[in-house]
Amino acid sequence: MSKAKLESQYIIGIGNQPEERRVNDTIEHEIGCPRCYNVMTLCSDFDRLYYLCEECDFSLYTLK
Repeated sequence: MSKAKLESQYIIGIGNQPEERRVNDTIEHEIGCPRCYNVMTLCSDFDRLYYLCEECDFSLYTLK
């Protein structure tokens, strides 16, 4: 399964300690279905992302 990079953010320290580290957020394109153990694919519905299993029509919505 491949991982897609959503976005990268930089965190900069405050004060005399210049600290910069990179934070990566990733999301899976495909996950296993908890109901039928088939593959669920990532889908989008305008402003929401969700996983859909085409075998049993089960859907999981992601949180913001």
